Formats: sequence, structure tokens, C-alpha cells
Amino acid sequence: MITGTQKEIDRILPFMTGRLQKALAAVRDLDLETLPLGKTIIDGEEIFVSTNEYETEPFEDRRPEKHECYIDIQLMAEGTETLGFTDVEHVSDMTEDRRKTSDVSFYGKTERENVVTLQKGDFAIFFPWEVHRPNCEAQEGKPSHVKKAVVKVRFDGK
Repeated sequence: MITGTQKEIDRILPFMTGRLQKALAAVRDLDLETLPLGKTIIDGEEIFVSTNEYETEPFEDRRPEKHECYIDIQLMAEGTETLGFTDVEHVSDMTEDRRKTSDVSFYGKTERENVVTLQKGDFAIFFPWEVHRPNCEAQEGKPSHVKKAVVKVRFDGK
């Protein structure tokens, strides 16, 4: 997992290549104030943005998930959210497999799960070997209204 702020993306761009570099440059240039809900294409199905609004939920109510075909760059447009994360080696068996229809699989219990809290302008990058638990309350019992852009970057396994 890599985390940072939209304003500081230029610091890490020289260390990235290919689609991930292109996606991060797009994240840097996104206008969070006018970002439309739904899908925004950057480079066909190679790089696109899915923007949603919702209320965060208690940590224990959210299921850990991961993706096979895409890297996630989760960018907070408004609100505050906590995300859990760990490597796939630290989760129980898969509880639901939607990889063929929507590139997501869900898991039960986790071990060694870390958390990161994102606020407006913060991002976190999750790779296909990392399980993450998005949409969690930053303060227990206090849901937050969130607008979040998830930039999907095709991962070819290299």
C-alpha cells in the first residue's frame, strides 16, 4: 500500500512507470470539487475513475476485499474514511467470489490488519496482492458522508 496526498503526487511520480504513472498524473489533476459521480474514462478500460457518495459504516460491518485485474487508487473527494489493509496471506478463506463479473473477491477474518484514515485530498494505492476494507467509520459510531473516487488501473501481473 502506498499513501499520500493529491498535492504531493509529483514527489512519487518519478518512481512510477507505465499505467500507474499515468493514473497518478490523472489523480493529481482531478478537480475534487467538480468530480462527477459515476464512471469517468481516462484511458479506456486501462485506467478509469469510479466516483461514489455514501455514508461510512462500522469497521466490523465492512468485508475485506481484493481485486485481481486492477490496482485501486482510492482518493477522498470529501469526508473522512478509515480503510483496513493487509497482504492476502493474512486473510481467511474467500467468502464470496465475484472476480468474473466485477473483479472483486471478499474474505472473512483478517490477521495483522493495519488501518489508514483518509481525508479530503488523501489517497491510498492497493495492489492485487493486498486485501483492503474500505468505507469504514473514522470514529466509531460516527458515520461520515464521503465522496470518493476510485481510480482503477489495469494490472497485467508484471
